[in-house]
Amino acid sequence: MSVYLKKEVWNILEKEDLKDLLKSLNNLPHTKIVSFLIGAFLHPKEEVRWKAIIGFGYIVSQIANKNLERARVIIRRLLWMLNEESGGMAWGVPEGFAEAMYNHDVLKNEYLSIFISYIWNTEDTLKYKADNYLEFPPAQRGVIWGIGRLAQKYRIDLLEKDAHFHVYKHLIESPDLAVKFLSLWSLNNLYPFPESFKMDSLKIKNAIDFLNKENFDYLMFDGKKIARKHISHLKKILKFL
Repeated sequence: MSVYLKKEVWNILEKEDLKDLLKSLNNLPHTKIVSFLIGAFLHPKEEVRWKAIIGFGYIVSQIANKNLERARVIIRRLLWMLNEESGGMAWGVPEGFAEAMYNHDVLKNEYLSIFISYIWNTEDTLKYKADNYLEFPPAQRGVIWGIGRLAQKYRIDLLEKDAHFHVYKHLIESPDLAVKFLSLWSLNNLYPFPESFKMDSLKIKNAIDFLNKENFDYLMFDGKKIARKHISHLKKILKFL
């Protein structure tokens, strides 16, 4: 049965578009397909990985609607996977975590602060970083993308928790091109910022110029579709410059 379910889940992810994806996954036993969706975070095709992330967030929200504690157990599994003691790199886990919160208010209320803390540069509180700060840039990408995604629905909640400050620090300080790119996208979704928040426009321009020089693009889910985004397009839609 489990082998059949895994094949069924992966077949849906590989062949169906976003319009039909969630409907098809919803017809399968929710709690039994969660592990297969997490496994698909490692699929060799990027587009399929994003579909798995989107499907995971939706399915966890459906589980939470029926049995909140079961959904919490799944989230705690993600927390363990993001822990350095787990011994692995949790590819796709921050993104899946964000999608689950995006789809369910209670999960968002319970776990949003923890999620932000993964990129919590605590310079503003006289401490270098949060204890669970993710040092690995690919992991930071997932969290920063997740903040941008959540900002499409919970912008005020994120601003109240200073998410914009932490994302901005990564934009100007990270050497990772994808982290810089996703930081720009997330900040754009978080805008407008509190009046007290100040940014260095020259440092932002330098980051954009660096991405332009590298002709950078990134395949991502923007909340509507999975598509490759180029820095030239992102630069045109930035609202905070």
